[in-house]
Amino acid sequence: MIDHNENGDSESHKYNIPKTQDLETLFNIPDFYFLLNNEDTCKNDTIIQALIIVTSYFGNVETRSAMRRAFSQEDLKQLNLRRIFLLGKAPTDKYTTQKAIENESLRFKDIIQGNFIEAYRNLTFKHVMGLKWAARNCFNAKFVIKMDDDIVVNIEKISSILNSLRVSNHNKLIAGYVLRNMVPIREPANKWFVTEEEYSLSAYPLFVSGWFYVTTPQTCKNLVNLSNTTRYFWIDDTYVTGILAKKLRIKHYDIKKYFTVHSEFLDCCLDDIRSRNLNCEILVGPNGGNPNMFYEFNNAIQICNMNLCRNRTSPIDETCVAKKVDNLGRGQGSINSYKLH
Repeated sequence: MIDHNENGDSESHKYNIPKTQDLETLFNIPDFYFLLNNEDTCKNDTIIQALIIVTSYFGNVETRSAMRRAFSQEDLKQLNLRRIFLLGKAPTDKYTTQKAIENESLRFKDIIQGNFIEAYRNLTFKHVMGLKWAARNCFNAKFVIKMDDDIVVNIEKISSILNSLRVSNHNKLIAGYVLRNMVPIREPANKWFVTEEEYSLSAYPLFVSGWFYVTTPQTCKNLVNLSNTTRYFWIDDTYVTGILAKKLRIKHYDIKKYFTVHSEFLDCCLDDIRSRNLNCEILVGPNGGNPNMFYEFNNAIQICNMNLCRNRTSPIDETCVAKKVDNLGRGQGSINSYKLH
């Protein structure tokens, strides 16, 4: 889990947060059910290249709208893709209401909502809910892409990412921005504070950022099944792609070459496309708090996708003058900048 718009409503932190005495809670809680379940999304006799499951905060209506304006469901079907948004409940949200979410779901047929409350410590419920839905309802997809709603992706280049994977076992696949040597934060004042009772080891297993990663329906099924017997941990990407994946001996494929961890680089890319028709090598990156960036970037990048852009003479991290801010990761592990070649 990465620090993003899930904290837009501070009141949501008061609800349904697992306490110390609830540490043995598993995902298969007896009272879990789908409030909204658009289970016909993948009903098709043909093979779908990828299902995109987007972790979205209840109140992020504008962000979801930007993604839909960039690519509607019909647009995605032309690319052999499907997309759903994962939500929890937020009865006190000041930006929208449950009735509005139900109307949004009725209109776009792309909302999956669980009956848990939106909160940082419930993101693991949301993450596993998405994998569970994918495994049950979209097994005709070759791949499942999990991403957050504040991440920008060059949608038309997704096939390039998928085609770059040389996968020997589709039953055990996770490809993303691999994070190594990450350690639990033991400082109580930090929002990522983890007690030794919650996680006793001195370091997390290797895992991938929940910003954007690629897996398969069978891998989703295996992860969900294991979550039913594995102690709950509230940092969702660490739990799913680290703790569970390690037990399943899943191989991690590092595709960080497609990422930037700096939203400023996306801003520079956007300016360069608009002003000089320069190619942008970045395929995945954070929106920097701009809920419309997904639309703006994918709209501008159409110029380059039609082969109307010139190649750069220098990589973006050498030419962008904006201040670089590391947004990815937690703990004391180091994440290095890289040159985009």
